[in-house]
Amino acid sequence: MQWFAKLVNIAANTVTDSLWQANCPLCRRSTDRILCKDCDRQISACQSPEFLQADYPILPDLPLYSWGIYDGALKRAIAACKYGNHPAIMEAIAEKIAATWKRSPHAKEFIQNHKKLSVIPIPLHANKLKSRGFNQAEILAHRFCDLIAWPCHPQFLQRVKDTKAQMQTKSITEREQNLSHAFAVPLLHRSPQTNPRSVILVDDIYTTGATIREAITTLAHSNLIVRAVIVISRPQFKK
Repeated sequence: MQWFAKLVNIAANTVTDSLWQANCPLCRRSTDRILCKDCDRQISACQSPEFLQADYPILPDLPLYSWGIYDGALKRAIAACKYGNHPAIMEAIAEKIAATWKRSPHAKEFIQNHKKLSVIPIPLHANKLKSRGFNQAEILAHRFCDLIAWPCHPQFLQRVKDTKAQMQTKSITEREQNLSHAFAVPLLHRSPQTNPRSVILVDDIYTTGATIREAITTLAHSNLIVRAVIVISRPQFKK
């Protein structure tokens, strides 16, 4: 009867494994991780040649760090997270960004120049947060900070204007008007003029930079000085 006991044991293990395994949100294949190995490799293939985007600065002396190119598997992964209710994808991508940050000579130089830093994710308006159920930038920032050992302060910045998606705007002027006065810093978290706080902004996608610049302006009015911006991806701009 040993063969029967072995068969029962195999069947039990198979059932247990199937209960613990989920499907990859991108290809629906079974995996014991957030993403299957194949999709994870495809996302890694979207990594930018350079982490520091020296060819496309946001503002003078304000570095933009972008982990990847907004295309292919990475673009699908971000969409699956935001619109397919898969917030864990942000944690997997945050781990890639943290690993790149630790290896980057530019990041090491940046840390030497700025000792005390706080990380602030770009917030969602309460209506969109209620609809989606999570803020992907906040999940990204929290996991990144866990791995880098930096404080994450999503409460420092609020989105007080329910803006439409930037992709729905048709001109630079319309984008700027859409985001005008979109953010606010709660009074409790405003920094005194005698002791401004250095922060890093984190978001998922950087396109025109209108959202980031509006957030920078809002934070500066409360003496929260943005020293760098970290995003998952940006488009491949043609030179």
